[in-house]
Formats: sequence, structure tokens, C-alpha cells
Amino acid sequence: MLVAVGVAVLALVGGAALATLPSGQISTLITRATLGEFKAKNDGIQVKSNHRLADVAVVKIELEPGGHTGWHHHPGVGLASVASGAVTFYDEECGTTVYEAGEGFLESGDEPMLVRNEGSVDAVFYVTFIVPTETTALRIDDSQPEGCNAP
Repeated sequence: MLVAVGVAVLALVGGAALATLPSGQISTLITRATLGEFKAKNDGIQVKSNHRLADVAVVKIELEPGGHTGWHHHPGVGLASVASGAVTFYDEECGTTVYEAGEGFLESGDEPMLVRNEGSVDAVFYVTFIVPTETTALRIDDSQPEGCNAP
């Protein structure tokens, strides 16, 4: 029994040690509210909670030049909107896409991703999350994908 507990503790510590934490980032939770079960459709856009209670949360992320979010993923779905500066989005295969002020991107799925400010001025973006109500963390840290040198 003690061996099993020791292995479980090592797995937790080992997993945490491999995570890539944010650097040069300030995240501020603006608001979070419970929507309950919902279904909405208008102008060809449809969103529904699929028989689960859901919350909506809005987070402001500020990245200084060279700053990054660390490799992570999110529960639920995140809709990101770049307010100022520009950010580079890295996917799990180390592919990149640059988003400038006024552009947006989606954050969903269990694959790791990283957002980095490769510019010379601060970048600010907002993410509106729709997550299961029982979710406590809006972010799940991941290790850096093999073969990808970012950040």
C-alpha cells in the first residue's frame, strides 16, 4: 500500500515539474457567473450546454514583451479577443499564428497551447470561457510538446 501511495505522489510531483509556467503574464478574473443549462441560437450561431450546467468567465491577460502563458489547455471553450499589441499562438505541433489587436482566436480541446508576446510593446487580450459549472480551474498546465522549442 505504501509503495502505491509513493508512486502516486511521484507521478503528481513529476507531472508538476514538467509543466511550463507563465512568464511575464498578469491574469485578472473580471467576472464569473453561472448560466445553468442553456441553448441559444441567433443569426446562424448556436451554443448549448448539452444538458450540463455551465458558467461563463471573463479573464484579462496582459503579456509583457517576451512574456508567455506557458503550455496549457482549458476546460470548456475559450473565445479570445486581442485588445492591444499582438500575440503569437503556438499549437501542440509548434505551429504558429499571429493575432493582432482586433483579431480573435478559439481555445478549446485538450491539446497544449502557448500564447507569447513576441513584440516590443505590452499585449492585452481577453478570454471569455464557457466551462462546466463544477470546474474550479480555468487553466490546466501542460508540459512542453516534444520537439518544440517555444517559449
